[in-house]
Formats: sequence, C-alpha cells, structure tokens
Amino acid sequence: MSSLPLIRLYDSASLGLILLWPTGILYSNQTGGSLCLQPRAEGAFLPLVDELVAQEDLLRQHFTGPKWRGACGNGIDEETAREIDRILGLSSVTRELGLRVDRARLEESHEAWVYVEVPAQPENRLASLERIPASQGILTWTNSD
Repeated sequence: MSSLPLIRLYDSASLGLILLWPTGILYSNQTGGSLCLQPRAEGAFLPLVDELVAQEDLLRQHFTGPKWRGACGNGIDEETAREIDRILGLSSVTRELGLRVDRARLEESHEAWVYVEVPAQPENRLASLERIPASQGILTWTNSD
C-alpha cells in the first residue's frame, strides 16, 4: 500500500480526467460496473463538465447496454474504444483537449476507468489545460453499479 494521500471520487465526480502526473496525490474511483473495482492512479484531477452534452450519460448507456450489461472490468475492445472516442468528440470541452482512447492500454481499461492519450497542450489562456506536454490520463466517471 502507498503512503500517498488518497482522494476517492466515488459518487462525487461526474466525467473527469486524471492526468497521470507525479503529484504525490492518488485518486481512486469505484469502476467496472457491478464488479465494483477500486483502481488508483497518481495525478491531478480535471472535471470535464459540458452542460450541453451529457457525455457521462452516453458512456453509462454504452456500458449498461446489451454489449457489457453493466459488467465491464476486464478490458475494453476496439469497438468500445471507437464509441468512447465518438462521445469525446461530441463536446467542445473534450474535443478541444484532443483526448483519445489509448489503444495500447485497452486491456487495462474498463467501465469508468479508461486510459486516454492527452496531446501536448500549448499556451492558451482560454483552455482547461495549458503548457502540458503530451501525457497519459484516465477518463473516469460515476460507476453504473
């Protein structure tokens, strides 16, 4: 077990990005649908709120629908990665960041805990992230259990 401080996002956060970065802070969320996994990652949490697009609802519908039936805890496939990328493209908030599912980490991803690539973010005073080199992150949201 780590001695780093831990912030649990259980039922307290909507869609957000854990930017994987050596911050000294761990984040955890209940994930995997009915499997109720509790993964942890060190980083910084950025809420991804867009009042015009219900991305979290769309993600929940995908993972509780006929394909996964609320129990996706052992990796995702390319079809699900494409659907998540499509949903990320619907919002100006996530589209502007250029988030994309990390295809190299599909086996480690599952409902409410999806590894994403975060392109370098240039200096831009209007953006959510600024002066961030290309990074990895975890897209997370409230578990559907």
